[in-house]
Amino acid sequence: TATATLTVIVQDINDNAPTFLKEYRPVLPEHVPPRKVVEILATDDDDRSKSNGPPFQFRLDPGADDIIRASFKVEQDQKGANGDGMAIVSSLRSFDREQQKEYLIPIVIKDHGNPAMTGTSTLTVVIGDVNDNKMQPGSKEIFVYNYQGQAPETEIGRVYVYDLDDWDLPDKKFYWEGTEHPRFKLNEDTGMISMRHGTRDGRYHLRFKVYDRKHTQTDVPANVTVIVKEIPHEAVVNSGSVRISGITDEDFIRIWNYKTQSLSKSKAEKFREKIANLLNIEKDNVDVFSVQLRRKHPPVTDIRFSAHGSPYYKPVRLNGIVLMHREEIEKEVDINITMVGIDECLYENQMCEGSCTNTLDISALPYMVNANKTSLVGVRVDVLAECTCGARNFSKDENCKNNPCYNGGRCIESRYSLQCNCPAGYNGPRCQQVSRSFRGNGWAWYPPLEMCDSSHLHFEFITRKADGLLLYNGPIVPPETEEVMVSDYIAIELERGYPRLLLDFGSGTLELRVKTKKTLDDGEWHRLDIFWETENVRMVVDYCKSAEIAELEDGTPPEFDDSTCQAQGTIPPFNEYLNVNAPLQLGGLYVEQFDPTHYHWQYMPVGKGFDGCLRNLFHNSKLYDLAHPGLSRNSMAGCPQTDEMCGRSDTTARCWDHGTCVGSFNEAKCNCRPGWTGPACFQQTIPTSFKPQSYVKYALSFEPDRFSTQIQLRFRTREEHGELFRVSDQHNREYGILEIKDSRLHFRYNLNSLRTEEKDIWLSAVAVDDGQWHVARVTRYGSAATLELDGGEGRRYNETFTFTGHQWLLVDKQEGVYAGGKAEYTGVRTFEVYADYQKGCLDDIRLEGKHLPLPPAMNGTQWGQATMARNLEKGCPSNKPCANVICPEPFECVDLWNDYEC
Repeated sequence: TATATLTVIVQDINDNAPTFLKEYRPVLPEHVPPRKVVEILATDDDDRSKSNGPPFQFRLDPGADDIIRASFKVEQDQKGANGDGMAIVSSLRSFDREQQKEYLIPIVIKDHGNPAMTGTSTLTVVIGDVNDNKMQPGSKEIFVYNYQGQAPETEIGRVYVYDLDDWDLPDKKFYWEGTEHPRFKLNEDTGMISMRHGTRDGRYHLRFKVYDRKHTQTDVPANVTVIVKEIPHEAVVNSGSVRISGITDEDFIRIWNYKTQSLSKSKAEKFREKIANLLNIEKDNVDVFSVQLRRKHPPVTDIRFSAHGSPYYKPVRLNGIVLMHREEIEKEVDINITMVGIDECLYENQMCEGSCTNTLDISALPYMVNANKTSLVGVRVDVLAECTCGARNFSKDENCKNNPCYNGGRCIESRYSLQCNCPAGYNGPRCQQVSRSFRGNGWAWYPPLEMCDSSHLHFEFITRKADGLLLYNGPIVPPETEEVMVSDYIAIELERGYPRLLLDFGSGTLELRVKTKKTLDDGEWHRLDIFWETENVRMVVDYCKSAEIAELEDGTPPEFDDSTCQAQGTIPPFNEYLNVNAPLQLGGLYVEQFDPTHYHWQYMPVGKGFDGCLRNLFHNSKLYDLAHPGLSRNSMAGCPQTDEMCGRSDTTARCWDHGTCVGSFNEAKCNCRPGWTGPACFQQTIPTSFKPQSYVKYALSFEPDRFSTQIQLRFRTREEHGELFRVSDQHNREYGILEIKDSRLHFRYNLNSLRTEEKDIWLSAVAVDDGQWHVARVTRYGSAATLELDGGEGRRYNETFTFTGHQWLLVDKQEGVYAGGKAEYTGVRTFEVYADYQKGCLDDIRLEGKHLPLPPAMNGTQWGQATMARNLEKGCPSNKPCANVICPEPFECVDLWNDYEC
């Protein structure tokens, strides 16, 4: 092979209009005769060597209003800017700032291309202030949102007196009327009031007097009312947010209109009333606690608000409601909303070249917005775009500070890890409610899917109805005409009993269908796995258990027919990522009716309501909590339809104490929690200590499945290496091995008996030699395998999910199953245990869900016998680490199991 280089030269065409060279904001003082205001230059993105740029021509837009045309003129200077052309803007009269503070002048610029491009840029001329008016008494109200009651000493706003001049601060001095208030400070030169740290909630009345040296006015009174309200962390993390354009932060809170010289309700207050009205709650339960200017010219402002019934409403509900009522909010509050739910990852390749995750950065330093008669001190909150896939970024340590446990679970932090103690019924590793039920006319809203450059979404569902929408994430309202359209969406539904996936990254819709052997509306649980990256998409049904496989031992390549269980396709170019910023909807669609052609979709979900249950919804190994949707209708937590089956027999009804009942619409059975066994999971398993050169060899009384393997066990160790469990063929050529290497958990497997096709998956971000009990689980279907530790979420999960090469693992049920390492006999009585698991314990070993015995406490179960066992001890005692340790006073030695701490 050789490499050749192809050079493609892209020719420039004149497709960009010229704009101002920079942001001009000249200041023209009030009461001065006509004069030159500013010289303006232009720039153009096109190639000037192809004559697609200068010389430029400038003129005042003929459509400009009469006041502008009577006040300013724009003249062309052809020789200016070295012959590139320049505009000279001059005033035609004198101005009074108290009448109008700034003027917007539209200037038309034309380039030299063929054909020429023309664009309009707007020049802002600011009228400068002269102190030509006397001041009069004034009053002001300041609202302070004190985040967690912890605000440091902070500026909260300036003393206000009524004065038509607004640039005359240097002429003024400010004083307390009586003694200084102990909780507040005043800067006498600027009039800025500061609130001291530790100020409690309440109303504070402050009185000041002001002096103006130019007009020799003294003792003009000014009153300030300060309202302080604590805002809890819960309100901030559960806040909704909107981005508005054309309005500054001051405009949003202002109550004084200087043009009409009158008071009116602020936009912030109107917005608050509208939100309360839409949520049908008291206005006092809504807080608009953060108003922050994002960009000055043209202005862009971010607003955050929270609302509560008994707990705080979820962001997905607040943002969803604003989206659905966006137009009426814009009209009644008089704002232009450009984004609902501030999402810095929404526009592809704007912040990041690939994966992008929003993080909420809450600062202890407040953010002050100061308008004349009012001021708002809010919480400083920034949405930061991190260019990583958040769900797979394990660089930050886990701790209980971030409240990782859902639904009232108690977070317990040990030296090495954390775990959640969960209330009954919440079975996720972080107390998530794992299932949700729908009746065919409902839906539930959850937070949208995060943006990752390669994603894996999987869940299980059960139904007896042939049609129903399982999941949708995408637009819920028609697009706004003047904004960048984001048309991305994903939809998964059952159509006539077969799964159908629709995926659109913004440049066309991909449809995938799988025609399974039997339809999936059979009242049994089914699993769907959806994978997508920048181009390729695939959908796998039930781990491809129904695939037709032919494998011969003569070395011919295996055959794998996946047409009944897997579909693959490519995304239409050129968009590469799924960017969604609307509620993730399960079980049905709650959207404003719109015409799908607006979004240029080639396919649409049928969108019929789903009748059945969903469970174990994972996106990139993060398990969704289905307990409390942001908004829902005719949907409930859990799955009453299968719970009813569980209640029918005594064993399954009683297995909740130490197990979970796994029911379909047809039957139910008990799955015991790790460490428990027996028909109703009432029997506790007994662990075994493995000493040096220890192992157990098994003979199975059942035929292991060739296509799939499930291994589950508990282990506890402080050693960095050791083999926990293995299954293999007679000659150890095909195998699956669960082991610890360098303190990390690995599953290594090879399905080709003639030459190695070994795969190895491991959990790189978790050390397992911490002396704690852990649960390891391996699930293999063909060449696809998953490895899970302690519930298998986030850093405790890894997978390789492709069906390539050989798919069968032939296990020798007499010679191929070992725990604790594989023994090789070196003589009649001597043996060597390879990869010996020692100074550790094992408990509750299950193969394909069947309990295997652990000697010496138990030598056999109905599923298998321990035919050889060496160097084992019943139970899992510590090795008395405190025996020879003397801790200095007042410390005492604590046994941490094979380790100690003073």
